[in-house]
Parts: sequence; C-alpha cells; structure tokens
Amino acid sequence: MIRSAVADDIQVMIQIAEATKLFKPQELEEFIGVVGSYFEGRFDDNHCWLVDEEDGGIVGVVYIAPEPMTYGVWNTYFIAVIEGWQHRGKGRELMDHVEGMVKEGGGRLLMVETSSLAQYENAWGFYRKCGYDEEARIRDFYDDGEDKLVFRKKL
Repeated sequence: MIRSAVADDIQVMIQIAEATKLFKPQELEEFIGVVGSYFEGRFDDNHCWLVDEEDGGIVGVVYIAPEPMTYGVWNTYFIAVIEGWQHRGKGRELMDHVEGMVKEGGGRLLMVETSSLAQYENAWGFYRKCGYDEEARIRDFYDDGEDKLVFRKKL
C-alpha cells in the first residue's frame, strides 16, 4: 500500500537509502538532512515523500517535488525498493503512483536525474522500462568522469 511518509518512517527511509550502496558518505548526510528538513516542515506542501508498505514493513520509498520556476515540471529526486522486493513491480508501482499524482495535479513533465557511473546501470534500465527517455547528459557534473543523466517523461 502506497501512502504518505510520516516521521515514524524516517529511520527505515534512511536504512533503505543506505542499503542501495549508491551514496557516498557526504551524499548520505545530505539525504538525511533533506528527510529531516521535510519532516520539520521546512519544505512547502508540494514536496512529497511516499512509502510502499507491505506485510507491515516499508519496502519502497520515493521523493518528488516540483521544479522551481517551471510550469508543471516535477522531479523524482529519490526512489528505491529494498532488495527482497526488487524485480517484483514495486518500483513500477511507485513510479505509476507518482506519475498519476503529478498528472492529476496539473503536472506535464516528470524528470529523473542520475549518475553515469556503471553502478547506476540498473536505474537507467528501470527508468527506460517506465517510459522515460534520456533527455540530457551534463558531462563531469558530479565529478570528473561522472556525468549527470537526465531522464524525462511527458505525462
């Protein structure tokens, strides 16, 4: 069941982010800061953390927010499903849910940004399977040799 995240979910959300093994220590600290700031009410109401709960536990997390200074453009800043639930349609359910929410609210584009490093290859494939196209590559964005890939889907 997909629902809005609550403060009691914070630890599990952080554990899911850690389990991806895709965050450098500094990035994980930034992630923790964003989660904390959200639950402290420092973001406007349009920011949205959702969790997917199955059998009494959280199996997936997604975070979306509108892109500033745009009309109807949203960004999926984070999405992850725990290992035991991967390849069972949970990520797709989260993306479908988010896309429906954004479209219902007048959104027209949904973006996803990720790294070009090989360890993110599964993510690229997932986004493509969900109907996202690689729209842009910003070379050396994250670091020398690590580009930012921008995926886009018209809703």
